[in-house]
Amino acid sequence: MADLEIIDVHTHTFPSVEAGVRYQRGTGGADREIVRNGTIDELQGLMKEAGISRAVMLNFTPTRYLWEGRMAKTELPANPVERQKIEREAQLVMAGRMVDHNEWQIEVSQQHPELMNFAGLDPVFMDETALIAEIDDKVSRGAKGVKIVLRALAIYADDPRLMPVYERIAQLGVPITAQVGSHGEAGDRGAYANPKFFEEGLKRFPNLVVNCVHLGHGFEDEVADLCLRFPNVYTDVSSRLHTVEDPTSGITREWIAEFIRRCGAEHVMFGTNYPGGDPVEYARLLRELPLTDVELELVASGNAKRFLNLV
Repeated sequence: MADLEIIDVHTHTFPSVEAGVRYQRGTGGADREIVRNGTIDELQGLMKEAGISRAVMLNFTPTRYLWEGRMAKTELPANPVERQKIEREAQLVMAGRMVDHNEWQIEVSQQHPELMNFAGLDPVFMDETALIAEIDDKVSRGAKGVKIVLRALAIYADDPRLMPVYERIAQLGVPITAQVGSHGEAGDRGAYANPKFFEEGLKRFPNLVVNCVHLGHGFEDEVADLCLRFPNVYTDVSSRLHTVEDPTSGITREWIAEFIRRCGAEHVMFGTNYPGGDPVEYARLLRELPLTDVELELVASGNAKRFLNLV
């Protein structure tokens, strides 16, 4: 399909090369090879080369990790009340950094409408009043949805602190994108990022729209089950599509196509996880999947338009 429109629902962007490199080293290790820098200029150039018309910037500010790093360098008093005060003040500082990143993304979207943004949220460091205020503010100024990273928050998707978030975004008609996967930290009920824990929110708020990313990344069965039972659940191919080029991965083009059909082609979206993924490579691999023209159009942009309320 030469005229195929492609929308990337999963990118991460940064205001400078230094910030983009720092983020990638923080998430992938100090020795990680940095190929792309995560800047707006670079992303726009890659989008043009790949034939990607629009992209979503997802704000992941690792508030808990930043807070833990600060606390490790802070001499805390023995008095528990004073200690708690210092810790709470640091939490608010880190939540403020996330809000600042949300503000930057709003500015980028205003200057470059082809780059849409999802506001980052932290239901651990932010109370309900602050969460709702941030959602209302950013959505009113153009944010297309919100983003959480469950393993970094160390909470499950059915955490009571998330219920006001689900309720508000369902009322506003905007979606939530959530990191899911079997890797990362775990609590007493297993991996924090197990998508099965979205079931309670989906049942309580029928209009809730959720993107469980990376094809589930180890929780494929759980993602497919949610897609089959809830019409407003999506997943994306970010961080997975390029693995078809690795003969040791066990993932083939046929496997990706079959999993798309298992979820329902109307539930799967194109995403790259830029700068971790290469938009040019991903666009090429998307076109190489053994899908029908109808399935390919849905994955490339049709589902994204519905997910993002662009239609």
